[in-house]
Amino acid sequence: MYQLGTKWKLWNLQQLSQEIVDSISPLYRGYNLESPISLAADFSYVEEGVKPLSVEQIAHDECSTRRDLYLSKRLRVGGEETTTWGRIAGVLIDDFCKGLTIYFHGLAEHPEGLNYQKIEELAQQYTDKFLCKHKTPLNNLKSRARTEEEQPEYLAYLLKQTAKYELIMIGADFYSSQVPGQQFVPLMQSIPIHFDKKSVQIHPGTHLGISDNNTPDFIIIDDPIVIGEIKSGNILLPHHLHTIAGYALAYESEHGADINFGIVYFFQTHSTSKEKNFAQSYFFVIGDILRKGFLSAREEAYKTLLMDLPPMLLRDKSEESYKRTCTYCKYFSYCYPTTNGKS
Repeated sequence: MYQLGTKWKLWNLQQLSQEIVDSISPLYRGYNLESPISLAADFSYVEEGVKPLSVEQIAHDECSTRRDLYLSKRLRVGGEETTTWGRIAGVLIDDFCKGLTIYFHGLAEHPEGLNYQKIEELAQQYTDKFLCKHKTPLNNLKSRARTEEEQPEYLAYLLKQTAKYELIMIGADFYSSQVPGQQFVPLMQSIPIHFDKKSVQIHPGTHLGISDNNTPDFIIIDDPIVIGEIKSGNILLPHHLHTIAGYALAYESEHGADINFGIVYFFQTHSTSKEKNFAQSYFFVIGDILRKGFLSAREEAYKTLLMDLPPMLLRDKSEESYKRTCTYCKYFSYCYPTTNGKS
C-alpha cells in the first residue's frame, strides 16, 4: 500500500490530473438529486419486494445477461457457492496486502535503516508468518491448481515480491526527503490509509437507489479523499473501475464532497508473459465516463429485476463468457441441470 502514497507524493499526481478533474460535470456528482444521478421513478423495485442493490452487486456484471442477479434478488435462489482457486487466492491476497500496512507501520515513520538486506529479511519474515498462519487455504489452493502458476509456492513468491516492493517504496519516500529544502512528513501521516469498517462505511442518499451500507476496501482520508479497492485476477477489468465510481457517487451523496480520484491495488495472479509480477497500484480520475458506466450498469440491473421472467441462458457453450463465468457460477447447476450426466 505504501507505493500508493509514494507515487502520489513524488509524482504530484493531483496537479497532473487537475485538468481532467475540472472537466467532471456537476450532473454526474452523487449529491445531484436530479437525473441522471437519481434513479428513475419507474424503477419501482421496492413494490416488487426487491431491496436496493449494493455498489458491488450493480458493478459486478461478469454474468453478461445479469441472470445471476435475477435469480438471487428476484427469485431468491440460494445457489451452490463454488470454492474456486480464484476465490481462495483472492481472500489470501486481500489479507496479505492489508496486513502489510499494519506490519510495516513503524517502518514508514522510521525508514532510515531500510537497506536491501534489511528489506529482504523483513519481507521474508512477514511472508513466512503469513503462510504459516494460512496453511489450510494454501492446501486448498494446491488441490485446485491446474497450472504451475496456481501452485501455492508460486503465489508465495509473488506475495514476497510485493512485500519487498512496498518496503522499497518506503525507502524511496524517505530518501526523497533528503533533498535540501524539501519538507518530509512520514507516509502514514501524510497519506492516511484507512481499512477499518467504521472509517470506510458509506451510507448513500436514497435517490441513488443503492443499499444503505457500502464498504470499499480502503479510503485515503486526506485532501483530496481517495477511494480504493484491492483486486486480483488475470487482468484489470472495467467493473473494477466502475465499482470505485459507484463508491465515489455514494460518498458524494452522503457527504456532499467531491471525490475525484480512485486507486485499484491490483495483484495479477496469472501473467501473460514469462516475467513474474507483483501488486501494482493504478491511479485514475473518476471522470464522467466511469460515472456514466456505473449509472448505466445500475439502470440495467434494475431493468433486469423488473422483468417477468429471468434472462435467457447462454445456449452456445463455446462462448467465452460461458467458459469464463458460467462454469464457476453458484447458479450453474440451477441454470444447466445435469441429465444423464450431460448438461
